[in-house]
Amino acid sequence: MFHCSAAEGQRFQEEVTRISKIIEKLGSNPMKESISLNNEKSKTQEKNKKTKPKE
Repeated sequence: MFHCSAAEGQRFQEEVTRISKIIEKLGSNPMKESISLNNEKSKTQEKNKKTKPKE
């Protein structure tokens, strides 16, 4: 977090660039992949329930 006034446009640009680089290094959110895998697993389970014949 940083503070700059309206007259400090160059400093703002430098800070935004610095923060953007940090975010890029972090990469994608690992929770996004986990949630996606869980959703796929749930869909597969639901599909299997629907396709199994009742005895």
